[in-house]
Amino acid sequence: MRTKRIEAAKLVAARLFEAERAIDLAASRIAELNAAMPLARLDANMSAMIGQDAFESSTDALTLLAKARERMVNTHIRLKAATGDLGIAEVSFGDSIKPPSPSAGQTVGGHLRMAS
Repeated sequence: MRTKRIEAAKLVAARLFEAERAIDLAASRIAELNAAMPLARLDANMSAMIGQDAFESSTDALTLLAKARERMVNTHIRLKAATGDLGIAEVSFGDSIKPPSPSAGQTVGGHLRMAS
């Protein structure tokens, strides 16, 4: 039974990592597009009004992907917590570099808190 749970967790982890990678690649490509549009306008000596709506739309798409990425990070955190419920918390999947655990004077995300 434990073996089936581990295999199921590995399958879900693989799909999670693929989804995270896809979002990062999409965000990178949109950022490249957002950088290229104003430079192309400058190189072509065109008015700033030309293509402004496309630039805004593409920038909005990047903002939406940032929100989607945040949701996937939350999904990752919740799935990791679920491994404890399945009795496989000691099994590690995926990323080899993890964010540091909070230490005295820090919280997750690098925000400082008062230490006593």
